[in-house]
Amino acid sequence: MTDNVTGFGSLAFAQDDMSLMRFIARQEMNGLATTTLVEVVAVDSDTVDVKPLVKQVDGAGSGIDHGIIHGLPVHALRAGPCVIRITPRVGDIGAALFCHSDISGVKANKAASVPGSGRRYDWSDGLYIGGFLPKAAPTTIIEIDADDNVSITAPTVKVSVTDAVEITGPVTTDTEYRVDGTKVVGAQGGAISDPTGGATIDTEARTAIGSILSALRAHGLIA
Repeated sequence: MTDNVTGFGSLAFAQDDMSLMRFIARQEMNGLATTTLVEVVAVDSDTVDVKPLVKQVDGAGSGIDHGIIHGLPVHALRAGPCVIRITPRVGDIGAALFCHSDISGVKANKAASVPGSGRRYDWSDGLYIGGFLPKAAPTTIIEIDADDNVSITAPTVKVSVTDAVEITGPVTTDTEYRVDGTKVVGAQGGAISDPTGGATIDTEARTAIGSILSALRAHGLIA
């Protein structure tokens, strides 16, 4: 009984020396890791473990799952001490970029380093960039629209500053302002009329009350 054997080549590759060389070159190129889509399977601080999503294919054309690639550094928008960072989540789909040489020394030293080995375009020397092919609609959004307006949608927005917050322009809210959980400013109150009439008239008191009411109206606290 003769077994059926399948492979990556075909009779066309054996026609002449040039075809054979093309086959060998193709096989070498198939061993180079360049860029591929991956799914995050674990998150650890500034690195992720990922699984390539484009399966390997055997000689019979059957798909073979990749293994897990561990410890890929995660991209963030950074300049000096400033950073805009989004923590990846398990299940995210992103891109893994693979470097020309062994980057283990640079990862460890965060400085120019000699390659840790002679490997080239290896799965071990990857970087992760997230944000492709979302599986669900987003719930937290920072968006700059076509008119240059910025909108933020989030369950909670926390701002921690070491100096001060400066705002130029009006601030609009549809609820209230709180300090340490206590409401200090809410929706505008109804109109309050200036004091008039009465059997006893205290001119100085009425002047003071009128000034208070004018100030409240000027600040928009009452109509």
